[in-house]
Amino acid sequence: MVRHTVDPVKCRGCGKCVEMCGLELWTLVDTDNGKKRAQVIEEAKDMCHMCLACRDACPEEAITITED
Repeated sequence: MVRHTVDPVKCRGCGKCVEMCGLELWTLVDTDNGKKRAQVIEEAKDMCHMCLACRDACPEEAITITED
């Protein structure tokens, strides 16, 4: 199983991960403070094949991807 972790302090909600994921696994969600944050779509996360394009596209290095 692949685990996607987004550091909420680092993530600016720029959407680079959404743009780069060829499988469309990412979305931007509203946070309590009115900003956006990246989040993996729960129903789609098992389709991830760990190409790491989302992680590499993140200018803030907010995404960590691990395999359990």
